[in-house]
Amino acid sequence: MATIAMVGDIFLQAALPQSAELSALASLLNSTDIAFGNLETPVSERGTPIDKWINMRMPPELLSDVVDMGFDIVTLANNHMWDFGEVAFFDTLRHLQEHALPHVGAGADLAEAWRAEILTLGKLRVAFLGATSTLGPGSAAAEGRPGVAPIQVSESYHLDPPASLEQPGSAPYVFTRAWREDLERAIDAIDAARAAADFVVVAMHWGVPPFWRPRFQDGLADYQLEVGHALIDAGADVIVGHHPHSLQEVESYKGKPIFYSLGNFVFHHNKGPMRETPVSRNAPYSVTVDRRNREWSETVIALADLKETGEAQYSLQPALLDAAGNPQLLAGDEARAVIERLDALSPKAQIGFCAGLGHLQLS
Repeated sequence: MATIAMVGDIFLQAALPQSAELSALASLLNSTDIAFGNLETPVSERGTPIDKWINMRMPPELLSDVVDMGFDIVTLANNHMWDFGEVAFFDTLRHLQEHALPHVGAGADLAEAWRAEILTLGKLRVAFLGATSTLGPGSAAAEGRPGVAPIQVSESYHLDPPASLEQPGSAPYVFTRAWREDLERAIDAIDAARAAADFVVVAMHWGVPPFWRPRFQDGLADYQLEVGHALIDAGADVIVGHHPHSLQEVESYKGKPIFYSLGNFVFHHNKGPMRETPVSRNAPYSVTVDRRNREWSETVIALADLKETGEAQYSLQPALLDAAGNPQLLAGDEARAVIERLDALSPKAQIGFCAGLGHLQLS
């Protein structure tokens, strides 16, 4: 039997402290055969910030902390990978190669961004892919153009005249659908990975953070269900999601799990301030995030125990980020509370709690 650990967003701005809490977490990840997470930042000291709300970047010397924590592969498909442009993007690829840390979800062109990384665990071959529906300006890879693997989304808005008459200023309902050509390319990539591997893991950067969602539309965007189901139908064995920076529901679809968001894993406060740009200066709103809110601090590590047949059993290890954004494992009543909240968010899956772990029932 082999074990894969899957986590959410990783963003370091300082060396990880030598604490008992982080040592315990590193021991867990290093005890697994493969640990996989979303590297939510370019790794570089160069480049020019592109014109967007928030620009993130990680000093190259901190990449060794990611490796030491136990990570064996990362996805780069996210909305921050292009924050400092092409120079920092290629610096990131170079630094990952220097640390012998494989990546998926980005590359020098579209074909490379969609290429699966296949790791061998005994007799098992495990394929990893990464894609994003949240994109920084100019970050989508294309033919002959570097960037991240995109599944882009179209939006339409439903205005309800009776509701607006009674409650002027009401938010419209936002309908979303994936671009057909992007979804077909994702399906082709999964089909190729399925032919070469016994088990296929797909990382999706998608969804809407809590403070961006109208309350009557809380939860998943329409396109997430569309894309998640299509990728499972194409042959993915598990989809691991991130971007909302908080836990979202787990779904069992055709006996395969979709973790719509595992939340933040390590997420330090960005040292670069939110710059005033034409984008932010002319926006009709402002954004204030209370990072003391527990919703931003709870996370889970999804553990897949693989049999030689390629079948998997899943357990969930809860953790909590401290004020600095570093995680610590939870046990007892604290762990149970996180699992019970995740179970309440997940009408299409059953998550039980036993011996400090959540256990996912697939059907």
